[in-house]
Amino acid sequence: MSSRVALCLNSSFLGFYAHAGFVEGLTALGVRPRAVSGASAGALVAGLYAAGVTPADMLQLFFSPKLRSVFRERGAPFRGIATLLNLRGHTGALTCHRALPLLEAILGKRRIEECLDPRLAISVTNLAASRTEIATSGPLAELILASVTAPGFFAARPVEGSLHWDGGIANPHPFDPWIADPEIDAIVLHSVVNPEELNVRERKNPPRVFDAFNLSHQIICDELLRLKTEIARLSGKRLISLRTIAPRPSLWNAGKLGARCVEMGRVTATENRAILSELEGPHRRT
Repeated sequence: MSSRVALCLNSSFLGFYAHAGFVEGLTALGVRPRAVSGASAGALVAGLYAAGVTPADMLQLFFSPKLRSVFRERGAPFRGIATLLNLRGHTGALTCHRALPLLEAILGKRRIEECLDPRLAISVTNLAASRTEIATSGPLAELILASVTAPGFFAARPVEGSLHWDGGIANPHPFDPWIADPEIDAIVLHSVVNPEELNVRERKNPPRVFDAFNLSHQIICDELLRLKTEIARLSGKRLISLRTIAPRPSLWNAGKLGARCVEMGRVTATENRAILSELEGPHRRT
């Protein structure tokens, strides 16, 4: 059974631990979205979920040494320096060329349009077309990787003739496709936020330049979210925005900190049991 609910998972640096915990919590409550979307870390969890990968299997991947090993790339320091020097053709230190086989071992050559229950949409930044896009078709594993390529850390990735970068650059909350969807009545937005983001907003001292850039991007994203929230309201959609404040893990300390983030995401779902469970009531379909 699938509800008339869509789930959107935001972009957040390595926020896939908390997102996976939240989806695990939803599953425990019996909530099965009809559609799911995500950007960056959210795209990774959304894509795996839409392909039928359980939260438990996702977490097995996220905590696996294999995931950390794919980011050990020979030549990464030189590409990183070239990126900092703004040399032509260099957009990041890591190419993720070893990550694609890992994802394809799980997803095969599945395409986004083949994900039907739930349906899937992934936010990417198309550098070739100079625009943000929400992909509803195309190679699943490749577009997930494109969406998670954080600028500077990862090089832009070619997908079907276009160069793509992180989906969170311009659309970190990609619930746009579900606003006009007649099969969707409610949209659950799960946002993973780390304390550093909150600290930048609350800082009283004069900001450093990188803090100012970070805050400027947050302000832009806030305004886009406000506008989309209003559009959803005017379209008659119910938008339920839930937030998990979680520390920022790394691939190298994923053990304890990653597990803590998973539990935090799970708790967000559990603490909102009443509002989430009622979504499965009057609009259930077979």
